[in-house]
Amino acid sequence: MLHLLTNSGPKSLETLPHMQLGSLSRWLKKDAVPVFEGQFFTVSTHGKGSDVVFIHGLAASPECWEDAAEYLEPNARCHLLHMRGFSGLSPSGFREPMNFLKPMADAIAAYIRKLKTGPVAVIGHSMGGLVSLILARDHADVVDRLMVVDVPAFFSVLINPFATPNAIAGIAQHTRRSYFGKSKLQLQDELRSASPKLVSDPAQIDRVVRWGMTSDRATTADVMAEVMVTDLRGDLSRILPPVDVIYVWHQVGGASKLGLDQIYASAYAGLTQGRRLRIDNARHYVMLDQPEVFYGAVREWLAR
Repeated sequence: MLHLLTNSGPKSLETLPHMQLGSLSRWLKKDAVPVFEGQFFTVSTHGKGSDVVFIHGLAASPECWEDAAEYLEPNARCHLLHMRGFSGLSPSGFREPMNFLKPMADAIAAYIRKLKTGPVAVIGHSMGGLVSLILARDHADVVDRLMVVDVPAFFSVLINPFATPNAIAGIAQHTRRSYFGKSKLQLQDELRSASPKLVSDPAQIDRVVRWGMTSDRATTADVMAEVMVTDLRGDLSRILPPVDVIYVWHQVGGASKLGLDQIYASAYAGLTQGRRLRIDNARHYVMLDQPEVFYGAVREWLAR
């Protein structure tokens, strides 16, 4: 069930009718050709309508958005970014250690300006959500509205609600070294063990593992550490476009619904406008776990 969390209390949101998406998914995987190739990412586009930019997460793939064009037709031209260094795309030669998120946001702003269609809607998942917040903070002229999916404005509050960047810095660097130092077999076993907490369908678990295994190890480890110490909570009041936040609850996550609501309410207390939506019985890749509910929320958001 989806709850729209507003000041007036939760409201249920109707989901889309069931859609048959197999043909589109196969087409995207087979025929998606980048229409843009830059220093930090490539872009493929699908569908027709208003421009919507989709930003995937850490060690992930634009495949996670493969159903977007069909669910949102005929109202969205979907720009699916593929960040260099992840899921089979060679790493950028311009990446600097612990300096990935801001340059990526700047590069996305430059891409959107090249579209010459005015500010666009942007959706960022997980680490991509942090990139999208920086994009909206520093380049408000290119963002019409923003949707952040399943990441607090300071990721590490999911580790410790009282975390600070300084307190978490040592853990972040230990995590970076540990991830980078794993053997291929160790990494595969770890991804295989962790992925059921990210998505429920066994076939999708295989894909998530593949994305991680084909991501550049150094890029992934370094960006992981950067994400852990990046605290954007104090910057939220500087973000002018409206920001909707979708987050998910599932019993496998261990947190209570109330506890999760409190984490996200606190993490995004500085926003000046926007809404929070919680999708229940969904895991981190909510767009794969519950696409009808997720894209129903996106359609409502775009129609506002």
